[in-house]
Amino acid sequence: MIISVSRRTDIPAFYSDWFFQRLKEGFCYVPNPRNPLQIAKIPLNLEFTDAFVFWTKNPYPMLKKLVNLKEYPYYFHYTITSYSNDIEINLPRKRYLVNTFIQLSKLIGKERIIWRYDPILLNEHYTIEYHIKYFEILCKNIAPYTNKVIISFLSLYKKNLYRCNKVQAYSPNKQEQIILIKALHTICLSYNIKLEICAGETMYIENFSINPASCIDIKLINSIKKDPIIAEKDKGQREGCGCTKSFDIGMYNSCFNGCIYCYAAFKDEYLENNKSKHDPKSPLLLGQIPSKATITEKNINTIFDNQLSLL
Repeated sequence: MIISVSRRTDIPAFYSDWFFQRLKEGFCYVPNPRNPLQIAKIPLNLEFTDAFVFWTKNPYPMLKKLVNLKEYPYYFHYTITSYSNDIEINLPRKRYLVNTFIQLSKLIGKERIIWRYDPILLNEHYTIEYHIKYFEILCKNIAPYTNKVIISFLSLYKKNLYRCNKVQAYSPNKQEQIILIKALHTICLSYNIKLEICAGETMYIENFSINPASCIDIKLINSIKKDPIIAEKDKGQREGCGCTKSFDIGMYNSCFNGCIYCYAAFKDEYLENNKSKHDPKSPLLLGQIPSKATITEKNINTIFDNQLSLL
């Protein structure tokens, strides 16, 4: 099973103690987002865990604990954008985040840390020219410590529309996207870093020789695993997504980065209430197990490549 840690919240930034306690005990519980009485028991031991894929905007709290992952295949998606605290309200300064990126890269190797510059949004302040200028500044500092950067464009949902409207943020139209992709691709070529597009569209790939991103990347996982595996594509993601199937162990409304574009932390009253619900010793990220809950052991089977070769 490939474990996503996590698209729904920033576990490295806020819940690293919980994660390593779960690793020690070999499992965690994850409630169904639509029905909290349906709980999945997710194995986290070596026998059933093929890889961890971490998603974060600040992995610093995890750095001294990475020794506990030495037997596990894993890699990081690390988002660093050019936005200020009007968009990413609670994030530290960019210099701190870039330095942490460099530190993490030196600890685990640049092939296991992917820079994300996403989502790209526009408004009166964050213009196309702004993104091009500050993307290059970031690229100059980050490119020596990673092999690629993944970009995407703002997706507006009911969950983030109000916050985005408050700062007049919108998603670039097709023409604006093409201008940005062409410019960012040129910058990446000059710094010898690969650019990929999350859920990329065919016209971008064909016009700019850019690969669609596979955020849960089976090729990368197999390059760092002792025993390569075969796993199916994740059918639950957007069209064009290249991700392999995984299981996410996060919970919505539990991230405190305060990004206005976020679809996973969208109700302030929930966030404030959930701060008091976290117990690092609980098998659940938030709260305790409801008395009427049904717990089901979950496993996404994978096939070892060397077993297939014998067939």
